[in-house]
Amino acid sequence: MKKIVASLLSLSLVLSASVSALAAEPAKSLKAPQKAASANDPYEPNDDPAFAPYINSNTSYTAAIDHNRDADFFNFYAKPGDFTLAFSRLSASKHTFNILVRKQGETKGETIKSQFGIKGNTTLSVNIPEEGRYYIYIVSSDAAFDTTPINPMPYTFKAFFNQ
Repeated sequence: MKKIVASLLSLSLVLSASVSALAAEPAKSLKAPQKAASANDPYEPNDDPAFAPYINSNTSYTAAIDHNRDADFFNFYAKPGDFTLAFSRLSASKHTFNILVRKQGETKGETIKSQFGIKGNTTLSVNIPEEGRYYIYIVSSDAAFDTTPINPMPYTFKAFFNQ
C-alpha cells in the first residue's frame, strides 16, 4: 500500500510539473502574420487590418515603420461625425509617410481621406459618413522602393472622435 501511495505521489508530481511547463508556454495564434513583434513598435505585427489593434479617442499611440515593406494598420469603430488624426514624426528620416483613413469592406476598403508625402507633423480632418469599422493605414511608400535597409521611422498619433 505504501508503494502504491508513493508511486501515485511521484506520478502526481511529474504530471503537475508537466502541466506547469505547458501553462508557462505562450499561446500561439492560428492566424500568425508574417512578421514578429518589434522592439521599436509594440503594436507589431499589425501589417493587415485583421491583426491591427483597436484605438481609442484622445489616446496617444507610438509606433514605427521598421523596415522597407512595413505597413501599420490601426482599427477603430466610428459613428457619423468628425474624426481628427494628429500625426507627429519622431525621426528625421528622408523618407515620407502616407496616411489613409479607410472604411473596412470586403476588400481592403474604401478610402475616406488620404495624405501623401508627409515630411513633418500633420493633422487629418475626416468626415465619417456612416457608422462602421474603419482603419488608419500608415506606410512609407518611398521606403518600400528603397533597396537599402532603412532605419526605423518612429511616429506618434492621437485620434479624436467627435460623434
